[in-house]
Amino acid sequence: MESTFRSSASRINVVVGPMVMLVGVLAAIAAVVLSLVMETAGFLALLIPAALALGGGAFVLWGARRSRLRIDADGFVWAGFVGAQRAVRWQVLERLVPPAAGDRRLVATALLRDGSRVPVRALWEPATVPSALSGGPDHSRVQNALLSAHRQWLARNR
Repeated sequence: MESTFRSSASRINVVVGPMVMLVGVLAAIAAVVLSLVMETAGFLALLIPAALALGGGAFVLWGARRSRLRIDADGFVWAGFVGAQRAVRWQVLERLVPPAAGDRRLVATALLRDGSRVPVRALWEPATVPSALSGGPDHSRVQNALLSAHRQWLARNR
């Protein structure tokens, strides 16, 4: 029953991060080789952008792997590129409400048994995604998965 959903930006950044890291490795190799071949230490200055590319690529990859919405038997957990991870357990969930138009990240609003509302802002889609250009991203697949998992939990615990 466990499933994980990622935004298109997150799926793309899983590829972009390692590519940027590869550029950093190649720049570091080039800096060392050029310094040895030309017998000039000036090329070692390329190690600075190489280190930045390695660090930047690692950060992009870390954020892309972190940002997701995961549904399991206990509830659902979501996290963005940065910020705290949030979770809602099925025991405290009263119902899920579809989002109002306008917020590209809002998948649903969770109404809890204590009366509080938790916006589930889990999947960020960039403004250039074709679905965003036509009125907003389509999170119906994720919404249906959330509703189905909640129904299954309700059926098991009645």
